[in-house]
Amino acid sequence: MRRTLIICLALLAASSTALAAGQRYTTTDGRRYITTTSASGIVVPAIRRDGKLKTVFSNLSDYKYGTYFCCILEGVSGPNSGHGRYWDAVPFTPDANVKLTKVEAGVRYFGGTNSVAIWLAADAGGLPGDTLAGPVDVGHLPLAGGCCSLAVAKFKRVPLIKGTQYWIIVGTDSHSMDSVDGWSINNTDMRIMPSAFYHPDGWQLEHYVLPAVGIFGK
Repeated sequence: MRRTLIICLALLAASSTALAAGQRYTTTDGRRYITTTSASGIVVPAIRRDGKLKTVFSNLSDYKYGTYFCCILEGVSGPNSGHGRYWDAVPFTPDANVKLTKVEAGVRYFGGTNSVAIWLAADAGGLPGDTLAGPVDVGHLPLAGGCCSLAVAKFKRVPLIKGTQYWIIVGTDSHSMDSVDGWSINNTDMRIMPSAFYHPDGWQLEHYVLPAVGIFGK
């Protein structure tokens, strides 16, 4: 069972640990990080979206200086990271037949190899199943604790069927075995929603505020 992080100012001050230079965080179990340094004084506007693409699903904010929430992140780490393998996944269901071409995710870097893997998976009984496309490796991630750069994964027109549930997974692969990254939560929909996370025992369903992601196609 996933343990929920309980936050208070005293714990933030007492339990934070440095990973990347200048980055401090607190976590109870390596699953959810709260950055405890001040947010970056340099805010990078998000990438302008391609108006020719159809939005299949998105909880990214249209405000370019606040595309997602900077400072609460779902942990993403590889098996050699010292935290164990932890991945996160968001479900979505297209409302029309479409071909997936791009995924944008609010992923930030903590330590290890600066890289993350993003891929598309089928649904298997309400959890992520077989890989349908990817993984796509995305590097040069910005340090955790800021906004609003996006990790962009491009796909070659992968068919998606109307009314079928799929999953976007942010995790690690052979290029990011020691990576420690964080997937920032979204700031447009604070409802508790179903998602999933992978740990050494496999995929597990959970309910929390979803990480920030945009899924686009043609």
